[in-house]
Amino acid sequence: MRNIITVITDMIFTRRCPGCGEPVDIFADSDICPSCLPGFRDISDKMFYVSDIRCLKAVYSFSGPARHGLHRFKFRGDGSAGIFFADRIAEMIRNEKYFDKNCVLVPIPGNIEKTDREYVQAVFLAKRIARKLHIGYVGDAMRKKKSVISQTKCRTLLARRENIANAFILNKRSASKLCGKKVIIIDDISTTGSTISSAARTLKKANPAEIYAACAARTPTHKDIGKKYIVRCPDNMKTLLVVAKGNSDS
Repeated sequence: MRNIITVITDMIFTRRCPGCGEPVDIFADSDICPSCLPGFRDISDKMFYVSDIRCLKAVYSFSGPARHGLHRFKFRGDGSAGIFFADRIAEMIRNEKYFDKNCVLVPIPGNIEKTDREYVQAVFLAKRIARKLHIGYVGDAMRKKKSVISQTKCRTLLARRENIANAFILNKRSASKLCGKKVIIIDDISTTGSTISSAARTLKKANPAEIYAACAARTPTHKDIGKKYIVRCPDNMKTLLVVAKGNSDS
């Protein structure tokens, strides 16, 4: 049962489902409405491996109501959805074996040019997560040294890699805070891992102890769809068969 302080807060500030954005019963145990709840596909028990980091983990499959909620957060400035996803990422990180007070969060920076959004979604998430976990946050450890188009506009894995390759530059003064630390790169959505991999290559120049990554959701690549691929789960290796058309659990 939700505690009384949370209920009173929800009565003042209406709780809204992170999936559809509709009001949620203030006495409900879940922040997600009954209609959307089955569509939130938790994949936090899986570890995805991309270049230059120990592992990438995501809370949800980028599909259904989770996809809709992240789009509202990313493109419409829905802060309540952002808080929901940040809190879920924080819970996931807290349960990781590597997690301790030596961890530092670094968000993926936004593009150099101004956008119509008032915030960079990864920064929003990382700040909230750092407060929840009481760990370090270095928001300006790196920046983009060139503007890149949205990764969603790149139709192939090669195009994504070329688009984001060598896109980041290290801020040596701020990055000095990462030396010997367990760095966790934070982003909202990961598809191929190209952005995270490029950022990790840049952050390695700061001599961190280890680099991990966490995001709200992961979507399958084109090559994943309908094919077998390997993921490492906490206790064993196993092959998963991805059969969905673009919205699979991955």
